[in-house]
Amino acid sequence: MSAAVEDISATKKRLKIEIPTEIIEQEFNTSLAKIRQNARIPGFRPGKAPVTLIEKKFGNDIKADIIDRLIPQYYSKAMNEASLVPVSLPKFEGSLEVRKNQPLSFALTIEVRPKIDELQYTGLKVDEIPVQVDEKEIEDAIKGLQEGRAMYDVVEREIKVEDLLVIDYVKLDPVENRELSSAKDQVMNLGNNLVPKGILDTVVGRKKGDVVDITLPSFEGGTEKEEAGSRLRITIKEVKEKKLPLIDDELAKDFGHENLEALREKVREGIQKSKKERAAGQQKEKLLETLIRTHEFEIPESLLEKELETLVLNEKHSRVKPQEQLSGSEEGISTAAEDARLAEEFKPKAIGHVKTGILLDLIAEKEGVSVSEDELKERISLLARHFQATPEAVINLFVTRDGSLDNLRRTIRDEKALDLVLSKAEIIKGA
Repeated sequence: MSAAVEDISATKKRLKIEIPTEIIEQEFNTSLAKIRQNARIPGFRPGKAPVTLIEKKFGNDIKADIIDRLIPQYYSKAMNEASLVPVSLPKFEGSLEVRKNQPLSFALTIEVRPKIDELQYTGLKVDEIPVQVDEKEIEDAIKGLQEGRAMYDVVEREIKVEDLLVIDYVKLDPVENRELSSAKDQVMNLGNNLVPKGILDTVVGRKKGDVVDITLPSFEGGTEKEEAGSRLRITIKEVKEKKLPLIDDELAKDFGHENLEALREKVREGIQKSKKERAAGQQKEKLLETLIRTHEFEIPESLLEKELETLVLNEKHSRVKPQEQLSGSEEGISTAAEDARLAEEFKPKAIGHVKTGILLDLIAEKEGVSVSEDELKERISLLARHFQATPEAVINLFVTRDGSLDNLRRTIRDEKALDLVLSKAEIIKGA
């Protein structure tokens, strides 16, 4: 095989590849012999039909098969020998045709990952981010655990802000006074900050057995137009008062710890770990900025276009209200001119994303960073717990969206590569 590489740019190459005549002839004759051995030709036993007849009948199929098999093989070999990493599909010039007693020559253009001769990622300077845990943070966290173990006792008194109510309600049309909907034995927790202020102000101070009428305020984005101005008739059936457990050793035992001091230490460790992870995340963002700033290189157009398309699509999707997404409404979908404006707006961000991906790819390759099957399974399990789904559902999500788990694997590899950059950084103290 002979291959020549022509530099169109740092990220675009033209390859001329020639597969020798003897390889073509060998492949053609081998395929011809196999077909002759198995072909059913009227008037001839298998393997006895004249070669010329077999060639006439199956020659075009053999040539097409040779192209399908040899082109990817020799293309891949040429790319490896030239140390080129493709980032897009090749574009072939002209037509591909196998001719007897002639080499198979073809040319193609391909976008490739740029080469960076002096990759600098060790000893990068980044400021230390001190991590401290205050006693108040520990107390607040333990109070949160205490709230989670709260009980509610039935009381006979006026309603207070932190109470829990059991109610029946009827929603009434404001004009015709007809019933729109109703429900019985509904729980209303006044202390969860989710009850609208209009309702909260009306029920506080009332008692069990009271019936209150509330005019619902209008709200933007409501799914039911009749909501605005409709009335809600609430019957208070039961009032319950929150009872918090003591913050003591018994509470600690409820959470699997020997005593309160052990619980406090575990909470401290958890807060400290979370703060350290956030601090490391901030440091890695700074290191990425440094990597991008200190490495000037051209990026492939196809990667930039793909990233821009993703950013614009995400922005457009974020503008569509949930009810519009469900109904399939076109409202909120931007025009071509708006798409172009968004693409221009997001271009610097897209360039940063593409450069980040290329740099982390190169660092991972140089350092031999890889992702094991156990690491992949661990991440899938973590995502499954986060989304309260099965691991199979998470796998199906990625396969449906991306076609494989390669993007998830790459994400993990990028994270490991960036962790390595941080581990090799020079931490500047006292900043």
